[in-house]
Amino acid sequence: MRTLMVMSALLALWLAYAVSPFVGVYRLVDVVGRRDAGALSERVDFPALRGSLSTQIARTYIRITGKAEEPGSPRERVLVAFAASVAAPIVAELVSPDALLDLLKTGRPAEIAPGMPAMTGGLSSEALGNVWRAYVNSELGIARFFLNVPVDKSREERLRLQFCLRSWTWMLCGIELPEPLLVVLAQELIRREKSR
Repeated sequence: MRTLMVMSALLALWLAYAVSPFVGVYRLVDVVGRRDAGALSERVDFPALRGSLSTQIARTYIRITGKAEEPGSPRERVLVAFAASVAAPIVAELVSPDALLDLLKTGRPAEIAPGMPAMTGGLSSEALGNVWRAYVNSELGIARFFLNVPVDKSREERLRLQFCLRSWTWMLCGIELPEPLLVVLAQELIRREKSR
């Protein structure tokens, strides 16, 4: 009997843990839908998000400028660090509340990439589909949760959102951008460098 109680308690804890990231996601969906910049700060780990975006833009910048090195090599790490520092102004614009709300809502930051057409959706109830589709397009790890949105689009048309558990709250801590958007942002970085 005692073993059954312990097993039931462990199962209940695991179920609560497995459901909790989806509660965080739907709270973020509500914030994005209302365009509530104040509430956004309670749902986003901005330093982690800046790091995630900086690295992606830097790697794309290095690749399209022909400066790519062996992945993981010391020289590549130095190049990525340098390119990330150069990309800091664009990243700062990307994680401003309005640009981030645009990115999450439409799949692109309107102010930074005005010529790029909106993707077919970002983070919304429609983009998540039903709970089962959201579950199938997610990965849950220890204190990490990944979700692909919109769930019905190809990899080139969706964002991969990363949530981290911070003080018992699931917060957005990374966004893996689709390749077309990364290229636009890296090209904007090149354009800004040339205009200096």
